[in-house]
Amino acid sequence: MAVYRTKRKKIVDALVEKLKQIDGSHPYISNVFENVKGNMIFLDEIESYPKVCVVAGDETREYQPAEFKWRFLTVTIRGYVKNEEDPQEELALLFEDIEKIIDDNDALVYDDTVNPSLKTTSMTVISLTTDEGVIKPLGIGEIVVEVRY
Repeated sequence: MAVYRTKRKKIVDALVEKLKQIDGSHPYISNVFENVKGNMIFLDEIESYPKVCVVAGDETREYQPAEFKWRFLTVTIRGYVKNEEDPQEELALLFEDIEKIIDDNDALVYDDTVNPSLKTTSMTVISLTTDEGVIKPLGIGEIVVEVRY
């Protein structure tokens, strides 16, 4: 029996695979040790840091002539770090690496089983937020991305 996945899930999975490339080697500063998941987890479930979770959120449509429609998917990328001295700085460095992945993959291929491959048109960072250091030595932050496809 075939396993079907929605476009939303395929986009999240493709983004997870790209984020796993953050390995501390040039051009990246952080190393996530492939510790990236396509679902949200609870803080007490984290066994190693840093941890990155990618989750699809709300989606809107923009209808165009000739039965064409744009889809806009909100994706939340949550990062968890642990650093005794400055977790906010470590989180900021992780965010820079994540932004690099987003910027370099505007046209992210999320389904190569069809011809032509399905890919996003743009990925735009909407906001970055952090816990502002209130749970030191941990740091938690979110990047909200709008994915157009």
